[in-house]
Formats: sequence, C-alpha cells, structure tokens
Amino acid sequence: MRKAIICLLIFSITFTSMGFNFNKVYGQNLILKSSNQQPVDKEKKYLTQLQSISSQLDILATNTLDKITNNENKTPLVKDASFIKSQIKELRLELSDYHKTESGDIEKNPISLALLNSLNFYSMSLSYLLSVLEATDSSSESKSLQYYYTNKSLGDYMLLWVENQLNKE
Repeated sequence: MRKAIICLLIFSITFTSMGFNFNKVYGQNLILKSSNQQPVDKEKKYLTQLQSISSQLDILATNTLDKITNNENKTPLVKDASFIKSQIKELRLELSDYHKTESGDIEKNPISLALLNSLNFYSMSLSYLLSVLEATDSSSESKSLQYYYTNKSLGDYMLLWVENQLNKE
C-alpha cells in the first residue's frame, strides 16, 4: 500500500511538473486541422474574423460617441478597446504567416495582402478611436474621429473587395 501511494505521488508530481496541459494538446490539434484547410476556407475564416472586428469597432465608436454627447466618463471603454487590440494582434500574426506562405517575397496572392491591409486599417482606426477616448478638447476629438472614420471606411472597402473576390471563386 505504501509503495502504491509513493508511486502515485511520484507519478502525480512528475505529471504536473512536466506542465502537461490539455488545452495545449487540444490547441495543437486545432492548429493541425486548420493547417490542412484549403486556402479559400482559410481566407473565408479570416474574412469572418475581420468582419467581427469591424462590427466591434462600430459598436465601440457608437459607445464612444454616446459617452461624448452625454459628457460621461470614457475610461471604461478603454478596456473594450484593449480587447479589440488583442484580437487584432493575434490575427495579425496569423495573417502575416499566411501571407508569407501564400506569397513569399513576391506578391502573388492579392487576397492575403488585402486581408492584411484591411487589418492594418482597422488597427489604425482603433488607434484614432483611443485618441478620441483620451482627448481633452473637442477639436482633437473631432480630428481623431475624422481619421477613425477614414481608416475604418478604407478597411471596410478592402474587406468588401476580398469578399467579392472570394465569391467569384
């Protein structure tokens, strides 16, 4: 009995010290499944992720304008912006890798480049939206809002082009 308890203790210490994590294994299986997808499937997946980010930016902009017009505290929206920023960072890494594998050094896949450019426009628009949240006077708020809407519309236009290209295939 004593040997069984000691073996169980050693096994559990060894097993936990190895840092075994079921999520890592599950995540690796998902990575393997996603790497076997066709390029069009991946591009559609990236398209839906970018559309989600676009919707989140619209909601954040609406909430920001509500806070400005009601003269309310804008600091709680910074947490929402940081969440969107983390999504953008993760997606940028995925899209950069995907673009490198699809195009290499020469630009032979315009759809992957357009997805990456759209993400960059959304990232810039989020930066300007954060400037609106941190602005202290109305002139800097309006200038940042102008830049936000410009970059947001460019990102939306690029995303619309990608969607049209994918529907042609």
